[in-house]
Order: sequence, then C-alpha cells, then structure tokens
Amino acid sequence: MIVTHTDQDKRLYVVFDDERTAPVERYTIWLVNGSRDVLAQVWESPAAVWQRVLDTVAAMRVAITLSSGHLYFATVFAGDVQPTEQHMQTIIKDRVSVKLYEMADPANNKNAHSRVKALAALAELHGLYQPVSFTMPSLDQLNAAIASHKASPT
Repeated sequence: MIVTHTDQDKRLYVVFDDERTAPVERYTIWLVNGSRDVLAQVWESPAAVWQRVLDTVAAMRVAITLSSGHLYFATVFAGDVQPTEQHMQTIIKDRVSVKLYEMADPANNKNAHSRVKALAALAELHGLYQPVSFTMPSLDQLNAAIASHKASPT
C-alpha cells in the first residue's frame, strides 16, 4: 500500500510502499520543478542513504534561492513508487503558495494592495474562505478621512 508521511520539521513528504521489506535502493526527490535521484551504494547502511537524501534536499533548497528555498516542501518517492497526478498537483500547489507568501511579505513587496491580493489568493488556494472583492482607498481618501477625524471634536 502506498503511504505518504509528512515531516513538518524537515518540510518533507515521503511517499513509500509500506509493504516493502527490502531496503530502498533509489529515492527520487521532487522540489519545485526539478528532481534528483539518490541511489544506495552497496556498502551504505539505510540510515546513511537517508542522510544523503536529506543532504541532497538541503542542497536543492539552497540552489532555489537563499530567501525562499526553506519554504518549499520536498517530496521524496522511495523505491519504485512513481509520482501520481495528485502528487504533482501538491507539488505545484506548494510552489504557488510559496510565491504568494513572498508576494504578501512587506519585506519583499512594498505595495499594500498587491500584498492583500496575495493573502486573499492564499486563503482561497487553501480553502480558508471564498474570495471577497473590495477596493482599497486611495491616498487622497485616506488623507481626507484623517483630516475629518482630526477636525471633529471628541
């Protein structure tokens, strides 16, 4: 039976056959839009091979970008397990989510209107709420509201 284990700390999905008894000889790593294989060597222990898988994932994240590589989940397919359409959709959804997080971050984007749109898109992507349409006030409208607030007695 094919099972997916999620490791939140390592930001990793591991897809494997839980009925397999032999050591895994090949791991295929998918991260963003690239993939790499890690092959077990005859002298390596399963723990040593797994450590090489984790080291390869870390190197792939650094190669993406220094700022956002850590945000991406990697998917590791163990043994003969092949990616399905659902796996590929999850990988694409993760990539879109990270880009939207970057767009919503004030450190990356000074435009408040586009940050709000990115947050709304994230919420919609993750099914948190249905999209809501609204209009941001202009700077003139904000200044007028501030001026009228200052002018009114409290």
